[in-house]
Amino acid sequence: MAKLGAFAAGIAAVFCLLTAGRADVQDFYGNWETVGSLTSDVAHVQISPAGGNHVKIRVYGRCHPIECDWGLADGRSYSDAPQSRDVNILAADFNTGFAHKELIFRKAGDEVLMEVLTDFTDGTGRHDFDVTGRLKHSAWASPTGSNWERSASTGWGGGARITPSPKLVESCTDFDSAEARLVVAGSAFKVVANGQTIVQGAERDAQRALGVIRHYRFDKKCRAGATVYWKRGDTIPGGRATDCIAFNPTTVHAALVGHAWKIVDGPLWIADFAANKEDAETALTLIRDYGLSRECFVPRQDPAMIYWLTP
Repeated sequence: MAKLGAFAAGIAAVFCLLTAGRADVQDFYGNWETVGSLTSDVAHVQISPAGGNHVKIRVYGRCHPIECDWGLADGRSYSDAPQSRDVNILAADFNTGFAHKELIFRKAGDEVLMEVLTDFTDGTGRHDFDVTGRLKHSAWASPTGSNWERSASTGWGGGARITPSPKLVESCTDFDSAEARLVVAGSAFKVVANGQTIVQGAERDAQRALGVIRHYRFDKKCRAGATVYWKRGDTIPGGRATDCIAFNPTTVHAALVGHAWKIVDGPLWIADFAANKEDAETALTLIRDYGLSRECFVPRQDPAMIYWLTP
């Protein structure tokens, strides 16, 4: 297996031309795309914070017709001395099924120098190999068809945050989950608690929603912007659930995809806010403030109830 070592001669020559300087892990944050004559199958790299000098690294490969997601890996950081607080190199490992790939990143001015060491694991006898190249900053959402969307985006995963998250303004309706019950209203069914209708839909959907409310002991139905969510006390609970979209709260971000603002994580679209950027940014703030990792539906199509959960 390839080990972290000296960069190939071509990259080393480039380093010699650079003025020595200190690096911070935050210098690596954001979205990057390959430039120049790199022969690697890496197309885009996403680096996001994971606390301290830890990072999460997501890589998209050169697949057709759209780039393929290699997945999210824990990044390792290296300094030039044990006592140093600087971060000079990041590294991460990926398994593509037929090979193990170790990616090594070093900051160089406004760019990142990358080395990709490939060890084949498929028994074909092909030689392991090493390529180097450069990365530059890029703004994009995810593979969205045959081409990448390169519109401006906000939040980690969409490039360095250019504005602070807006303050979350919540509007909540309190109720007693123990009092929640199902009532018939013509051809519709309602979940009612303390004289308030909190969910309405077909019989099966209303019954499932009532079960969810009782299971998580929700006692607040809230709204922030266009996003509706449910709380228990001052928190949003976690636990097992079905029919959910799971995402990574450290890489999820708001992005302009086509003409619509969406909450996305890699190739995954989580929520669509049409042309309303403010509602998308509010939803992103909600995810960050509560550490949300799943959006769940009752049912998935035309949901009578949408609720969010923590890990």
